[in-house]
Amino acid sequence: MRTSLPVERVVGRVLLWGGLASLMLILIGLIGYVIEGSPRVQEVVRSAHAPGRGPALDAYTTLAQLRHALARHPPDALAVAALGLMCLLATPLAGVAVAIAAFWRHGDNTYAAIATAILAMLLVSVALAATG
Repeated sequence: MRTSLPVERVVGRVLLWGGLASLMLILIGLIGYVIEGSPRVQEVVRSAHAPGRGPALDAYTTLAQLRHALARHPPDALAVAALGLMCLLATPLAGVAVAIAAFWRHGDNTYAAIATAILAMLLVSVALAATG
């Protein structure tokens, strides 16, 4: 079991730093959103409780929309928060990918194969969610 300790540390660091980076992006985006002051928090709450009434709020449902909003100067604050959420969703994928490499490097082909199957299932679920 000594060979799995470095794998756990590497994967743990990927998850920790990915989570922290995601949290920072979300916080920066939300703080920027508050500083912009539009729309007001009351409008966001109203939109959540009664969608379709009043002015539409920016929502980024595709990567192209998100990329376009981040390319603005200054970038849209909600797009920065959405990027943080995308990073948060990608962090476990990165963790599993790093685990595959670490298991393979340590010669643990069984766990590398299991992690590869898990990564394949995660990628298929992401692809299915993107088409739905």
